[in-house]
Amino acid sequence: MKKNECNIVRDLMPLVLDRAASDESRELVEDHIGVCEECRKQYDAMKADLPEGIRAEYEAEQKQFTDALKTVRKTKIRRRVRVIALAALICMAAALAGLFAYDALFWKMTAPVDNSLYSLSMCETKDGRYVVTVDAGRVDFSTSVVSEDACVDGKDITYVRFQAAPVHPSSGSGPAIEKWDLMIIENNGEDTIDELRQGTPGSYITVWKKGEPIPPASEEMERYLALEKAYHQWFEELPRTEEGLNIPDKEFFAWQDALEEARLAVPEWK
Repeated sequence: MKKNECNIVRDLMPLVLDRAASDESRELVEDHIGVCEECRKQYDAMKADLPEGIRAEYEAEQKQFTDALKTVRKTKIRRRVRVIALAALICMAAALAGLFAYDALFWKMTAPVDNSLYSLSMCETKDGRYVVTVDAGRVDFSTSVVSEDACVDGKDITYVRFQAAPVHPSSGSGPAIEKWDLMIIENNGEDTIDELRQGTPGSYITVWKKGEPIPPASEEMERYLALEKAYHQWFEELPRTEEGLNIPDKEFFAWQDALEEARLAVPEWK
């Protein structure tokens, strides 16, 4: 306990006992003698020297003051706790809002990528399927692909677009392959689409309309697609056990190497 504080409290003791001290001074004395044994003894000795009647009046008044002081302190504590709790809730809400905003702006693939950054093209296989190829040489950030069908003026329209996070870097972990087979549209006679559009209904580029000529797929693409079909058939026929799918590593990697070699040979994807 600091000596200066003890001296100040001892100077205030006579005023407190004479009931001439302010409430702030009485509170200071009460707080101090609650933790300082030496000053407490001196205070009790000074109080014992008071005449019995005056001492009784002082103790009754002091009890009322102490009770009132406790009530005020409890109120202050409750108020402080409420303020701290409210501040904690506000901080927590701000942090959660920040996390949601960060996730929505930097991770959710919800913003359409500008149509000028990629392009779509089509070719037709011997069995009548339409192969849609994407050239994404200028897209060097993470994306997702969205395909949706719509009926516009009685026509079946397919929209295909790239989407990225609303805030995306100018460079990053983009596609390792600039051109690749994006999707295959089955051509079942009259069930085929009437138009393929790149982008969104509000901003699109028409890639192809029904009746327009489509270049035939190269022999290399035909070979790749046939190999890919054989691979999927092989995969589907693999034995299943209680532990799961049994995939022979040697055969699996042989398939992967063959597919990659065939893909690299396709001129449409170079």
